[in-house]
Amino acid sequence: MEAYRPQLLETLFCLLAFIVIRYLGKYIIRNSVVRSSFKAKEEKEILRLLNLLFLLVLAVILTAIWGVKQSEVLIFATSVITVLGVAFFAEMSILSNVTACLVLFFQHPIKIGDTIIMLDNEHAMQGELIDITYFFVFIRTADRGIITMPNSVLLKSPFHIIEKREVVQQ
Repeated sequence: MEAYRPQLLETLFCLLAFIVIRYLGKYIIRNSVVRSSFKAKEEKEILRLLNLLFLLVLAVILTAIWGVKQSEVLIFATSVITVLGVAFFAEMSILSNVTACLVLFFQHPIKIGDTIIMLDNEHAMQGELIDITYFFVFIRTADRGIITMPNSVLLKSPFHIIEKREVVQQ
């Protein structure tokens, strides 16, 4: 047991750091939700995505601490990346839509409840943004129809915010 003491201490430190970073991330995202008009659903989705990222980083660090042979990890990682690469290459829009979801959540001026006009090459679409998910945004038109659009399309398309929903500070 004494021989593994450094690895155990480093593992304990990494687990504590993981917990602190998770709660810090949750705090930052919760503040973003309070400042904007996102719903709890979007908050949960973003938290799941960040928790997955944190967990992957923790797994890499723990394998380094416990001295797993790099060649074994490399073979496993190469296999996983190959399978994921083929899947993402077949449908590259999946990755771009998830990335666009994060950009829309943290940095974009458009929020849920805003009324917008999207300027497309063929025609303009007007409506109220009612939801943002990992892959799609949903816009309610004046005739109460709902337009479903990939996140990356909204991020790439020019639009005009007609009416901005007021954010109530809590």
